[in-house]
Amino acid sequence: MTVSFSTDPSTADLLLYANPQKAGEELTRRMDGALDEIRQQVRTPPGELADKAATAGVELLRGINVGSVLLSGWATYRNLRAAARRTLDNPGTGQMVPLVDHEVVSRHEPSVEVQVNGQPVGRLRFGIELVLHVTGLQASVRNGRLIRLTGGDCVASAVCKVQGVEVARQDYVLVTLPINRDLGEGYPILREARAAAGTGNDENDSP
Repeated sequence: MTVSFSTDPSTADLLLYANPQKAGEELTRRMDGALDEIRQQVRTPPGELADKAATAGVELLRGINVGSVLLSGWATYRNLRAAARRTLDNPGTGQMVPLVDHEVVSRHEPSVEVQVNGQPVGRLRFGIELVLHVTGLQASVRNGRLIRLTGGDCVASAVCKVQGVEVARQDYVLVTLPINRDLGEGYPILREARAAAGTGNDENDSP
């Protein structure tokens, strides 16, 4: 199955940093207070621990896709799921679903192992939260899949914490959505549509 759904910015690091090439430098600069707990346990050259932590943080942020966050959130939206059910029960039909003003919230709490000279010295706990506020959007549904978006705007906020200490925040970022274009073969909303598409993924399906 091919789903074409890309946003701008496309990943969490681009939400937080206007210049992603300097994301590592910015994180390193803000890391010191968050690393006291681990720094007490190991002896490392000045700045080395912060550099390693910042590199891991950038990779984690880069791995969070804004489009995937939105699609996963919409797959739980009651009206959208109801429309998907109706179009599955009546093949060949389509429906337009107004997605009233809403927020999609995505929280991530990964941890990474920090190594010095090839030896593990501790784990860093990250806390990443995205809040995507969407207004004026309409969704086209056919055969249980989201196939097109019409109109609408999206504004995002993003926060990154390390060991509970905030190290990065952006509170108002405009996100460009793929409006007025087909989303490839469409994003399957229900289990049956996913199975038909060969994904077998029912992560977002609920009784």
